[in-house]
Amino acid sequence: MTLFTEPVLRRALTAACAERDLPVQNARLVHHYSNAVYVLPTVDVVVRLTTSRRTSQLLDVTQAAVAHLVHDHAFPATAPLDGCPPVRLPEGISASFWRYYPQPSAGRPFTSADLATLLHQFHTVSMPDAELPVWQPLTSLREELARDQPPHGLTPDEASWLRSTADDVAQQVLENTWALGIGPIHADAWTGNLLWDGDQPILGDWDNLAIGPGEVDLIPTWHAAVRYGRDHTWTRDFVDTYGYDLATDPSFDLLLRMRDLVQLTGPLRRAAESRQHLAVLRQRFDAIRADNRTARWVAL
Repeated sequence: MTLFTEPVLRRALTAACAERDLPVQNARLVHHYSNAVYVLPTVDVVVRLTTSRRTSQLLDVTQAAVAHLVHDHAFPATAPLDGCPPVRLPEGISASFWRYYPQPSAGRPFTSADLATLLHQFHTVSMPDAELPVWQPLTSLREELARDQPPHGLTPDEASWLRSTADDVAQQVLENTWALGIGPIHADAWTGNLLWDGDQPILGDWDNLAIGPGEVDLIPTWHAAVRYGRDHTWTRDFVDTYGYDLATDPSFDLLLRMRDLVQLTGPLRRAAESRQHLAVLRQRFDAIRADNRTARWVAL
């Protein structure tokens, strides 16, 4: 497994930018979790680096679909850089290139209503369904657990239990029926993936864009209330704006279990090089295995 360390990321960034004739001078790392995000300030470009095999394979399709959203539907989304296709590097890292949106140093935080507005609009947009992949639950986590090296921070018994649990939950999700139907989904729709474009909230991080059940885009809002301490107004405002109360859905508990497991992927990828991520991995894993449905989690 490629370690997502700063030297590895810098080498990958330099190689990818050389392929696309983009300057790396003064490039700065602005996000480093499941993916790494760099800003190239001299050309107002964002470079996203990922080690996910699935994300790498789908980058061309994803960027074309997001460009369709932005240009054909004027949907408020982060825009891929025109004429700059993704780069795949020998180290197993892939790079994609996006427009840079400078963020204000101060201002109001994003709300669940901001997210609900964007998702309601997105879920009603006509997309080229045939070109998008079919969503598969827990793909990134199961990919991490299938690597040759044992996952750092988990014992062999714990890793075996997690593989079995992820497989079981994924199978239950695949066999489920969905009240909101099947269509284009973002598949990681939480307020941390919102940005400002002037005074307009826009939706970013399109790595998981797919065709799947609409409920998948709603569960992060309720998960934020359960695991990260958002109060009742967080979900109430989402319901008032989007028009659907996921808490009344028969699939709610299954979706919460799935989202819990999703939240292991980032810490698992970085536990080998970061004590902070290792501690978060242990906190989340221990709560999941103990079936503690109410434990508050540390956010990263």
